[in-house]
Amino acid sequence: MPAGPALLANLAATSALVGLIWVVEVAVYPLYARVGPESFVGYHAAWSGAITLVVGPLMLAEVAAGAWLFTERPKLALVAAVPVAVAWAATAFWAVPMHAKLDAGFVVTAWNSLLWANHVRTAAWTARGALLAWAALKA
Repeated sequence: MPAGPALLANLAATSALVGLIWVVEVAVYPLYARVGPESFVGYHAAWSGAITLVVGPLMLAEVAAGAWLFTERPKLALVAAVPVAVAWAATAFWAVPMHAKLDAGFVVTAWNSLLWANHVRTAAWTARGALLAWAALKA
């Protein structure tokens, strides 16, 4: 079966999220510790607002594309839903609570926990991206 539009839409949305999560993994979260306590609260608030404008639409596009994929390739859609569910769960139940703690100021334990949450999200989105790329190449 050729790579249909739903698979390509999934690959596009997920690829954008994979790139974004790797930037966060390598360049954003590790540098939180260098912002400085006097500037951290304002920096974190500004960053959180700005990143939501980028990641929110991409995550919604990924969900819509994932639902569309069920109409073309239900088995692939089900398998590809697992890593995105892991990424979303790590975001909602781990990363968001750590960001809430960091809203009041830099706390090393919250930052370390956020780094670990992001490792999980990075692995999950990368796995989904690799799966979709493999499916598209195989098609």
